[in-house]
Amino acid sequence: MEILSYGEMALRLGVALLCGVLIGIEREQKRRPVGFRTMILVCVGTCGFALLAVRAMTGELSGGTAAIERGGEPPGAGVSRVLQGLLAGIGFLGAAAVLHSGMSVKGVTTAAAVWVVAAVGACCGLGELALAGMLTAVAFFTLTVLGRVEDRFFPGEPAAPDGEGAKSRGSP
Repeated sequence: MEILSYGEMALRLGVALLCGVLIGIEREQKRRPVGFRTMILVCVGTCGFALLAVRAMTGELSGGTAAIERGGEPPGAGVSRVLQGLLAGIGFLGAAAVLHSGMSVKGVTTAAAVWVVAAVGACCGLGELALAGMLTAVAFFTLTVLGRVEDRFFPGEPAAPDGEGAKSRGSP
């Protein structure tokens, strides 16, 4: 694993910012509760945590490669734990976007978008910029183009699974 220059870290944070902007714009245009700035912050924040993990593993922070040389954990163990913690934390943030009201459920798509933005941020932080771009493109396509397909072919409010009431179509 390479030692990261400040320029490389800035590049990774910049790509995370741009990816978060792109996904956030779509959510904001639809006036969703988790929108533009939240998506950016999740993406950039996740990137920051991933960068921190990389710096720790390369010895740029105390406890990095020096710990491995003393018989500590193998490379990747710290990054794995950081990513596991991020995944759990982002799950709670996404859950906050899901609203239940009787038989209606809203916010599931926004929660999923938050989760994807966290993955994009982690990719940026770990230097997987091409993968970050691909994830952003797929997420943006899903939210915009497939959102229109969904509205066209699956309009209205489908019945709830038990046949009573209605379940809201789409989500914030």
